[in-house]
Amino acid sequence: MTFDFPLSAIARRMRPSPIRELFKLIQRPGMISFAGGLPDPAIFPVDEFADSAGVLATEGRAALQYGASEGYGPLLDVLRPWMGEHLGREIPSDQLLVTTGSQQAADLLGRALVDPGDVVVVEAPTYPGTLHALRNVGARFACVPCDGDGMQVERLPEVVARVQAETGARPKLVYTIPDFANPTGACLSEPRRRRLLELTAELGIPLFEDDPYGCLRYRGEAIPPIARLADGAPHVLYASSFSKVLAPGVRVAWCVGAPALIRAMVLLRQGEDLCTPTATQAVVAEYCRRGHLDSHLARIVDHYRAKRDAMQRELLATMPVDRVRWHEPEGGFFFWLTLPGRDSDELFRDAVERGIAFLPGGAFYPGADEQVGEVRGGGENARLCFTFADPDQIAEGCRRLAGVLA
Repeated sequence: MTFDFPLSAIARRMRPSPIRELFKLIQRPGMISFAGGLPDPAIFPVDEFADSAGVLATEGRAALQYGASEGYGPLLDVLRPWMGEHLGREIPSDQLLVTTGSQQAADLLGRALVDPGDVVVVEAPTYPGTLHALRNVGARFACVPCDGDGMQVERLPEVVARVQAETGARPKLVYTIPDFANPTGACLSEPRRRRLLELTAELGIPLFEDDPYGCLRYRGEAIPPIARLADGAPHVLYASSFSKVLAPGVRVAWCVGAPALIRAMVLLRQGEDLCTPTATQAVVAEYCRRGHLDSHLARIVDHYRAKRDAMQRELLATMPVDRVRWHEPEGGFFFWLTLPGRDSDELFRDAVERGIAFLPGGAFYPGADEQVGEVRGGGENARLCFTFADPDQIAEGCRRLAGVLA
């Protein structure tokens, strides 16, 4: 028996997440995957997290109850001073919201600011999960190209002007991953960060700074977050997550923003999931309270630096350098390959037959039917994640990929 559901206009426009759809494929026996942006489970702090779960024995009656939509009090008490140090100012309680993963922050922000048909400016290429979340609320997209220093910020005014000319309205939001961007691994330079802050303020457009990788720097000097440079400017929303630095399974993230915006997001999430699971928040708070986080960050930086170095070595040893270009990332999870004259979708199909998976570059651009202005790109690019595979798999995977390219 079948039933013809009268789907909404937004539901009819939805397309599957290219990353989530790959999971079934990359679980084939013998497959080496550089595709998903997965942390390495070998470095998960299992023992410390299990010990921290003992907090349920003493605080279980509170931790197993419904919690405040803004977040669990002891976790907020951990996050406020940590973010205060990171962002260079005191963080009042009405500027902080715990979310169920940073994907929810993107969803709540989109629903707070974007009506169907509104335009969001994104760097291109960009994280498809955020595209997916904003697509859920009916957003269209305008793209600012990237280079080795991240978003080409000086092109933002022309992109905004084009959106206004074509739609009669300014974009509702600018989205960026300034530190070790997904997928390019690029780090937005400090002059560009300052200019992006100035331009979005002048244009009156909110700026969403997504920072899941900022703690994972393997070389070079840290660059201040845009939200730190903003010194409390109300148009900047900062988001980060424990997914990449602790474990994605905890699904605990947070955002810092103007009280009016945070309040709108709180009210929206009250009709969504009520609150992030309180028990998980309690265990994460106890883990941090015991002082585990700083030592764990040092371990994972060393662990992932070794994997980044291994992939850089193997790419140099195996890739046909006249046909492949890349920059060694200073942090994060990803290498972004440029393959002049090659179709990365076709290469992907050939690669899977040889037991190696990557993510074709087109996955990181909006669809042509949802862009304002420039059409989609990425057809000559591939993203490789180096954090999940072990060093032997990195070596063998690069050899297999080189065989495909040859």
